[in-house]
Amino acid sequence: MKKFRIIGMVLVAIIMGVNFTSCKPDDTPEDEPNEDSVEIPAKKLVKLENNVYKLFFKYDNQGRLIECVDSTLYSTRSYTITYTYVWRENAIDISMRDDYNDTHKCTLIFENGLASRINEDSYLYDSIFKYNSSNRLVKCDGRLGAKILEWNDDKLISYQIDGPDIIGHRDYIYDKNSTTKGYNPIIPEETTFDYLFVAHPELAGLTTQNLFDSRIGSNIIYDYELSYSNKYEYEFDEDGYVNKVIVTEVEEGGEEIMSESTYVWE
Repeated sequence: MKKFRIIGMVLVAIIMGVNFTSCKPDDTPEDEPNEDSVEIPAKKLVKLENNVYKLFFKYDNQGRLIECVDSTLYSTRSYTITYTYVWRENAIDISMRDDYNDTHKCTLIFENGLASRINEDSYLYDSIFKYNSSNRLVKCDGRLGAKILEWNDDKLISYQIDGPDIIGHRDYIYDKNSTTKGYNPIIPEETTFDYLFVAHPELAGLTTQNLFDSRIGSNIIYDYELSYSNKYEYEFDEDGYVNKVIVTEVEEGGEEIMSESTYVWE
């Protein structure tokens, strides 16, 4: 069991390692005040922490992500990668710098307001995005394989990984039909390649307020196969945003908490 859990953690690290709005002004005329029509500015995700990594997000005055610091704990040593984002009209220039000052760069290209492709010389980040008629991400093709998403309206119901070293699938189950304010941060966290989409899921058609209650699936990593069934419990801040997710592993012998993630919104 411990061996499989380690394999699962390796999978998370691999996926996240190769993967990652401004507020609208009040249009009410000054001479016709209407308090009911005043929009409350949306909160931005500023911190994400779990047993694998700790992320800090920084935004510009237009609410656009400009930096993400990833402090990942390997064994007893913390390893830090700093991502910076420079926004242009139809592209975002992304650079990554680690503790050893090794730097990699890539450019995210947009078409019709959605991520279209990533251009980069390294095999890790070269990707092409495909969407359905509702502008939901349904496929991300890259040199490491494909990620395929299936939606039922605004609910992600399945996710597949088809790569040379990893093959797997996940099915999402919605028993309680629960929702959250803002968006469900888990969907972009575990289905994309870059932390940019954790802060801005709208850029890849991943914004949804629906919260799944359980997930079942399996992964084959090299010669190891791991099947799992997980339950999800959510806690919320005073404004209704998800601020904690507890993932419980369900087995024949009982249940065990596998991870806890905390989210801070400002």
